[in-house]
Amino acid sequence: MDKNTILEHKLPPELKIILEEYDWVVNTIGCSRTEVFKLDNRHQTLYLKINKPESVFNLEREKTILKWLESKLLVPQVLFFCKYKGKEYLLMSEIEGEVSFKANSDEIKRQNVKILAEGLKKIHSMDYSDCPINNSPDNLLQIAKDKLENKKIDNSKFDERWSDKTPEELFQEILKNKPRKYDYVFSHGDYCLPNVIVKNKELSGFIDWSFGGINDRYFDFAAVAWSIGYNLGGEWVKYFFEDYGLEEIDWNRMKFFQMLNEFFQLS
Repeated sequence: MDKNTILEHKLPPELKIILEEYDWVVNTIGCSRTEVFKLDNRHQTLYLKINKPESVFNLEREKTILKWLESKLLVPQVLFFCKYKGKEYLLMSEIEGEVSFKANSDEIKRQNVKILAEGLKKIHSMDYSDCPINNSPDNLLQIAKDKLENKKIDNSKFDERWSDKTPEELFQEILKNKPRKYDYVFSHGDYCLPNVIVKNKELSGFIDWSFGGINDRYFDFAAVAWSIGYNLGGEWVKYFFEDYGLEEIDWNRMKFFQMLNEFFQLS
């Protein structure tokens, strides 16, 4: 969709004024249903997200988490948020750098895996006592159950490991693998390589926080292990956990969260 169409038909009036002098490019990285645009003028780069408020993890949640994270982590600054004609609009500053999956040598892959591990350790070490969002696994299980009952799960999107299962079968498998207790931390919620930005061989910041909140640390482990394997190769996963400092990986817990995540794809 071109800039003029968006300006004429979609944007809230006050946002039209702010963005009138910007050049627009559609951002195609990621698989979310959220529309993302990169906006440039001669002075700065911004990002605009447009989404439906009824999404499970909507932009209002992301705005809430980003506001809470101000001065705590390297995250985008919220510049504008509103709901208008059935859509949410979130305008943010840019985190400069490259997405961490851009690695054309083993040296850069190793460097970025270390950055990923150190970044997640920093996130998980935060005090979450006043975190405004609770994404506990039990809460997510209830949401997943509601989506299942309302026929909102498409098993054609499932990972190949369980692509032969119906949504009902996979949900039962999830319940069978449910951990007896959880290891709560502040969680990014979608800790994949496109959401970690690197600049000059160092961490530049973290983006895409709509899943952020209190959760089990393995929710992030499940996401990043899959993402490293997909983007860099499975042989690099072990280095991530070594750098994070995890001495023994609980693969059953990992499987539980990777299966649970299938119910939140494209939410």
